[in-house]
Amino acid sequence: MALGSIRESGRLRNRLVVVALIALVTAVAGVLRSRRPQLAPPVPEPPRIGYSRNGAAPSTVSV
Repeated sequence: MALGSIRESGRLRNRLVVVALIALVTAVAGVLRSRRPQLAPPVPEPPRIGYSRNGAAPSTVSV
């Protein structure tokens, strides 16, 4: 015995196919995204010896 009319079962089948395709595309996108190497965050430059952090030139002291 059928669960409903042929038209209703066709709609249900079409919806299930669409849901399955969306799930498959989402899974493939997740796998591809997880395999892509992630760039490391940029490392700040260490301060240069003899220069202040605000960019001023080093002070010259003559004795």
